[in-house]
Amino acid sequence: MIEILVSLLNVRAIIEVLILWYVIYHIFLFLKGTKAVYLLRGLIILIISFFVFQKLNLYVLSWLLTKFFAFFLILIVIIFQPELREGLIRLGKPHLFSVPLKKEEVEKTIKEIVTACVNMSKKKIGALIAIKRDFGLKNIIDTGIILNAQLSSQLLENIFFPSAPLHDGGVIIDGKTIVSCACLFPLSDNPNLEKTLGMRHRAAVGLSEQTDAVVIMISEETGNISLAVSGQLTRNLSGEDLFTILKGLLRKEA
Repeated sequence: MIEILVSLLNVRAIIEVLILWYVIYHIFLFLKGTKAVYLLRGLIILIISFFVFQKLNLYVLSWLLTKFFAFFLILIVIIFQPELREGLIRLGKPHLFSVPLKKEEVEKTIKEIVTACVNMSKKKIGALIAIKRDFGLKNIIDTGIILNAQLSSQLLENIFFPSAPLHDGGVIIDGKTIVSCACLFPLSDNPNLEKTLGMRHRAAVGLSEQTDAVVIMISEETGNISLAVSGQLTRNLSGEDLFTILKGLLRKEA
């Protein structure tokens, strides 16, 4: 009987450790690439300092850190409200019941997008394309014209053709579908962005800051292809670079 209880306790301990490891791992994944990473680093340093102060009997510094930790949760809610909201939205996503695209469908979709981007880059046709991932983009979709059309490189190029009535604004792609076009993307107010960046670049970065969408931007001045993810902008991409990056970012759909 005692052996059975011990074995059950061991199993429970293992389950608890696995759950804790899973939660911590996903917290790190969520924080990766966000400004909250710096908060986590600072918190680790403060915790280590707290134990060092206690070992060295530095009571005043230990007392100050204790008071700081008392207000820490309030500071997190105030300073990192956008990240917390984003995390709660992600937690509520129906991952278990969603139907992901097959690997070959993902690659076909990426090829269509890359083909259109390369062709528009050669012709110096400006474009702004957002690829939806987990987060919903309904508020952005509603600012444009609903299409719900089958994705193809030809259709993308026609949408952004300079004399086309829907070429201004951005396109939203969800899976194999061009959901909406002529959409208004939020502009980034990041002071660290280069002053020479135009509205399309700032719109691409802005949407990627507020959602997990992958945003492609083509400059009509230079024809350069850029990509914005999580507020980070990568510029001057070739077609091969774009395909490789998109495949890596969207492979979880497969």
